[in-house]
Amino acid sequence: MLRVSKLTDYGSVILAYMASHPGQTLSAEGLSRAVYLPSATVRKLLKLMKRSGLVESSRGKNGGYTLSRPAEEISLAQIISVIEGPIALTECSVKKDLCQIESHCAIRPRWQNINRVIYNSLSQVTLDTMLETNLESTTEPQPITLIGQ
Repeated sequence: MLRVSKLTDYGSVILAYMASHPGQTLSAEGLSRAVYLPSATVRKLLKLMKRSGLVESSRGKNGGYTLSRPAEEISLAQIISVIEGPIALTECSVKKDLCQIESHCAIRPRWQNINRVIYNSLSQVTLDTMLETNLESTTEPQPITLIGQ
């Protein structure tokens, strides 16, 4: 089964909440209460997202966290990559020489193609898209066409 981890899910919830409060500086504790997650989990994710440049932090009495750029510039692909690492359905989708049969594998190019389609799809979904309240306005999923098919 293809599934993002709980941390990635929680990270997207935190970022979506931040995106729904643009321009506000939010504390880790405030975010924890707002999204009903343990404060240790929120702090861990904020640290990771700060290191990768998804959020910015400020210290002091009015310190906290803000998105580093507008919600329409932060994609699900970026969020997943920051928290889980490169998006790869198979090991050979991203790196060479990780599989002993790679040089003889007839389906490696197909897996790479599928991986590219999924990555591109996730890149097109941004935080602002995730916050749309009018689900009627979202486009219907399109059939996946693999390159070279």
